[in-house]
Parts: sequence; C-alpha cells; structure tokens
Amino acid sequence: MAEAVVAGAEAPAKKGLLKRLMLPLILLLAGAGGGAAGAIFVPTLLPQSGAAGKEAPPEPTVAPLEYVEIDNSFTANLKDTGRFIQVRIAISTQGGPPIVEAVERHRVAIVAAVLGVLAETGEADIGAAGGREALTRRMRIAINDVLQRKSGIAGVDDVFLTSFVLQ
Repeated sequence: MAEAVVAGAEAPAKKGLLKRLMLPLILLLAGAGGGAAGAIFVPTLLPQSGAAGKEAPPEPTVAPLEYVEIDNSFTANLKDTGRFIQVRIAISTQGGPPIVEAVERHRVAIVAAVLGVLAETGEADIGAAGGREALTRRMRIAINDVLQRKSGIAGVDDVFLTSFVLQ
C-alpha cells in the first residue's frame, strides 16, 4: 500500500510539470513560426539595400534639345540715340515638335515681338555688363508670350544672338 500511495503521489507531480512546461513550449513554437514568416515575407515588403537588389530608376523622357534659327535679320533704332542695332537670333527648346511647329507657324508674330524688344532697348542697356544676356532674356519672354497667346504653349528655353551689329 505504501507503494500505491507513492505511485499516486507521482502522477499529480508529472501533470503539474507538464502544465508548467506547456506554456513556454507554445510560446517558443509561436516565436519560431513568427520568425520564419518574417524571414519569408519581410524582404518582399522592404526595399533591398545593396547593389544586387537596387533597380535603376526609370529614365525621364525628355525631348532632345532642338535649335531653330529665325531667318530674319532684325534691325531697329536704339531708344535713346541715333544708332541702330542689327541682330540675328536662334532659339533652343526641349518641347519637341509642337514647339518647333508653333515657332514656324507664328513666325510673323515672333518677328514683331522681337522688334518691339529691340525698339525698347537703349544703348546703355546693351553697353552695361550683362546687357546682351538681359536682351536675350527679354526676347525669350516676349517669344514665349507670343506662343502662349497664339497656340497655348510656351517652350522656348533660350535665345541666342547669332549675329550682333551696333552702329
């Protein structure tokens, strides 16, 4: 009988040990499962660092730079003297064919606008430091204004003086 009592006493002790180990065992298995799931899914969600996982960003599509020479020779009297200025110009644009076509289509209005800019120019404006750059900037603004009013697009990036005579 003594053995029966001892055997009965060991059975409840084994159940208590099993209950105490069950919770840490479940937590261990859940952590291992979460870690495995993270190792599988997280790399697909996060951007990869390093050269192997880095993809090049898409290249922006920009029309090539085009130059359009205005065939007219622009001659105007300077505002404050009896001297005159004669220039030839070319424009640059990255607006592509729509801008080039608009420049060709509205050439007469562009010529009138450039002559207006030249008529407002004084000898001191040209002789000052940066005078030619200021003149080409005013021409660019006038040409873009004409294109915007006439065709709804303005895309002249720069104006170049291809010939410049001051007499």
